[in-house]
Amino acid sequence: MTNLSMKHQIKRGLLFAILLLSQVYAWAAPPALSVTASQQNQSCLSCHSDTDIHSIVTSKAHDKLQLSAEDYQESVHGGLPCIACHQSAPNSQGFDATPHQLAPQQNTRCEGCHAVMLHDTITAENASVHQQKIEQGQFTCTACHDAHTMSSGVISHPSKTQIAKSNQTCINCHSRAGVYSQLAKGKSATKQDLAHKMLPYSEQHLASLRCIDCHVAANDETLHKILPASQAVTCEQCHSNSALLIQRQKTDIALFPSTPGSLLGKGLFDDSQLQKKLANLPVTGEKTEQVQTVKGTLFSNTYMIGSNGSNHWDKLYLYALVTFIGLLICHGLGRVIGRKLLKRSHENASEDKIYLYTLLVRCWHWLNALCCITLLVSGIALHFVTQRFATWVNIHNIAGLTLCAIWVLFIIAALSGNGHHYLVRWRGISARLYRQTRYYLIGIFRGEPHPEHPSQQSKFNILQQLGYIGIMFALVPLLIVSGLLMLFPEYSPTKIFGWPGKQIIAYLHYALALIMLMFVIVHLYLCTTGDSLGALIKGMIDGFHRSKKMK
Repeated sequence: MTNLSMKHQIKRGLLFAILLLSQVYAWAAPPALSVTASQQNQSCLSCHSDTDIHSIVTSKAHDKLQLSAEDYQESVHGGLPCIACHQSAPNSQGFDATPHQLAPQQNTRCEGCHAVMLHDTITAENASVHQQKIEQGQFTCTACHDAHTMSSGVISHPSKTQIAKSNQTCINCHSRAGVYSQLAKGKSATKQDLAHKMLPYSEQHLASLRCIDCHVAANDETLHKILPASQAVTCEQCHSNSALLIQRQKTDIALFPSTPGSLLGKGLFDDSQLQKKLANLPVTGEKTEQVQTVKGTLFSNTYMIGSNGSNHWDKLYLYALVTFIGLLICHGLGRVIGRKLLKRSHENASEDKIYLYTLLVRCWHWLNALCCITLLVSGIALHFVTQRFATWVNIHNIAGLTLCAIWVLFIIAALSGNGHHYLVRWRGISARLYRQTRYYLIGIFRGEPHPEHPSQQSKFNILQQLGYIGIMFALVPLLIVSGLLMLFPEYSPTKIFGWPGKQIIAYLHYALALIMLMFVIVHLYLCTTGDSLGALIKGMIDGFHRSKKMK
């Protein structure tokens, strides 16, 4: 009985010990993480959620002390207690002291949890100018990424709001003189060109681009290898057909590979062991999406010069232009052959001169021609993204604004009495159109006289008159208006007939420029159709229109 009672007592003692230990474990072990984190963080947030909190040390310029409890709970780390990352230093007062005496950050760095999946990102960041120039330990992931408020699972093709928020991260350090000087080892913040004055449309660039779009290495898909300002991407890299910006903001970048075997060849694991394990996995063909991609609105209503165009339409127009120039060359050769066959001589003909073009008209004409040619050349340079892109932008804008002033002078001159040259005489217009068209297609080869001659009452034949009316009163105004809306895109309508306004305006400007190019070519050719090859050109130099009259 004694042994039996002793056994019962031992069993009861063990059971009591187990129950006691289980209660101690239950008391010591944390309950559900979401509840414990909220409770444990209350003491921290009681101070850190106060908007009046401020730092009393400057050891880390980018540290942020104020934190909204709601923002933290909604963040990716909202289910973690603060002490998961912020720990007291051994043998110290820890959180009881102000400033807190914390353990070295190396023990709780982001890499501790994210090193495997973000291996490429961390490698790129370690090669960035921030790590190369800033004192060791002064720049970490949290300098740019707020671990307390960042959301999870979204790679966003940025909208305007997201761009501004992204850039604010950079501005927080670069625009604060004391912070920048501390991180840059004494370099003055005033030596930076934060306004980016070297950029055409600097305000639009800063509002539409993230800092990392230009200051990250062109071949860095992680967007973390920040380069010095002197090595920023060039205009051509973004505005060309293979636009770097388009690729970065419209193409899904696989920052987080999630397919089997995606970590092979990275030097992170034993590849042979991984391959053996992968061989036993069932082949489903399905890809697990760990990151949701959300498209923003940056490219929904915009036109980026050099990369929004269409090579297909460019080629079609080029073929048409070459064909058209070929026809003009054939027409010119036909005139030369016709003169030789007719053997008609103007040696005995007298030259008749009439003063038609005043000095003001001639100056206006040559300045207008210079602007048009400059706009066409610079427009081609921009459309096909040549070297010195920014310089061509400035040239194009200056020439365009000058053309605006010239066109205003043209309208003033037309209203002041010169406009009668553009008044069409509708009576007998069909016959006049027929005679002039027949002359250019047939009569000019036979050496026939011009059906209409310039005079003080009308300087132009009917085809010239209709052409100049269309150019000066329709095409040029549309070019100017569309160009000004591209120069000041904030005034562009959001929608035109249900289509994105900025894109419609840009394509209209492009189409009008193509028509203008055709007109300039025709105009230059027709300058050779006077009674002599250079008669019309001489007239625009000295003001006299020359014609031959047989004695």
